[in-house]
Amino acid sequence: MEKLNDMVKKAKGGNEESMIEIIEKFRPLIRKYSRKLNYDDAEADIIIFLIETIKKIPIFNNSNLNKDECIVGYINTSIKNRYISLSKKYISIASEETELNVNILLCCTLQDEQKSIDNHIFVTFLLDKLPHYQKQIIENIFIDNIPVTDLSKRLHISRQSVNRAKNRALSNLKKYAGE
Repeated sequence: MEKLNDMVKKAKGGNEESMIEIIEKFRPLIRKYSRKLNYDDAEADIIIFLIETIKKIPIFNNSNLNKDECIVGYINTSIKNRYISLSKKYISIASEETELNVNILLCCTLQDEQKSIDNHIFVTFLLDKLPHYQKQIIENIFIDNIPVTDLSKRLHISRQSVNRAKNRALSNLKKYAGE
């Protein structure tokens, strides 16, 4: 197996195969931090950062970076620092979005509140038309936010049975709403 030092030198020189080998070598670390970031393009962002880091690594200027352990430490620390900066960035974005949603909710007018009450009454009326079992399934899934798998365990039935009952109930609700 080729030394990491040699792969980095080749990758800095533009060798794509060496760059891919380095990315694959650090794939577990990339996955770890992308899971922690928990957004869609986290893994791609970290891979792009790794490529930029490889291109900027001062392997020719720093004699310590001739050892594979030092290169691994350098890349590991760089990725960890990038994770921290991305984490802070997305936390601030999420908090701004949450604050925005709270402000929207606070700005509701009386007319919106009346519509909400009317909608609640209408939904309650429709749910009351459903058979007890279907009503229970709909309330647990959509009102109580219980996942289908958890609900199936709670009711001691298969997940498919829960989904079938849910789909029948939704079909009935559409029919009743159209009347």
